[in-house]
Amino acid sequence: MSEKEIFTIGEFMQKSGVSIRTLRYYDSIDLLKPSDYTEGGHRLYSREDLSTLQKIKSLQFLGLSLKDIKNMLQKSSIKGATVLKSLNYQKQLFEAKNLEIINILSDLNHLIETIEDEEIININIFCTMLQKLMFEEDTQKWFKDHFSKDIADDLLNMNKPKEIELDKKWTKTLSEIKHLTFTGAIPSSKETQGTIESLILLMNETTKGNLDLIAEKLPSSEPFSFPNPFTEKEQEFLKEAMEIYQKDN
Repeated sequence: MSEKEIFTIGEFMQKSGVSIRTLRYYDSIDLLKPSDYTEGGHRLYSREDLSTLQKIKSLQFLGLSLKDIKNMLQKSSIKGATVLKSLNYQKQLFEAKNLEIINILSDLNHLIETIEDEEIININIFCTMLQKLMFEEDTQKWFKDHFSKDIADDLLNMNKPKEIELDKKWTKTLSEIKHLTFTGAIPSSKETQGTIESLILLMNETTKGNLDLIAEKLPSSEPFSFPNPFTEKEQEFLKEAMEIYQKDN
């Protein structure tokens, strides 16, 4: 074996992209043994070993265990049904990953369009928006569990432009409520009550006029953690302002 065909374990690691720890493990389970050793007992690998390692990595792509890969390499053959099963399994995995990526891109585009005109973003409101997207399936399940199919479908059926428009309104209104609390506004003030009126209109628009129906379900249903961007102080302020608005209207 010429010197050009021999690699130390460090050189072999660089050529293969596999860590020294992994190479040592492969050696310990007799999956890939070094072709030779130095006088000091250090592992040496050949180009044939590199070819074997590439086969191992290729078979790992199919989701096969190291034990199965070892048996296959020893037999130099594999049943077609086994390969087909592994290929279909990997296809399903990548299809699921692809769908996940598509959904993440959709959520990112949604967030970009929602906040693109905002100079300053309140982190609590932003996190609420994120939670809304993250737990969308839970929200849909809650509506489907507590309303008839027709009502649930109507409440959940909303095109993306309308949803983004509403989220922009929610961002603006929630920010106004936080600002009112921060500046020490009085719940009964004209400014506060104007914001509360905007909030009520927005809630009705979001629920498509079913706000009272949804409110009836909340006390008797299983607890559901709708995203909440408010601190306890802000919640108390909002509650008092809402009570004043309902009393006057």
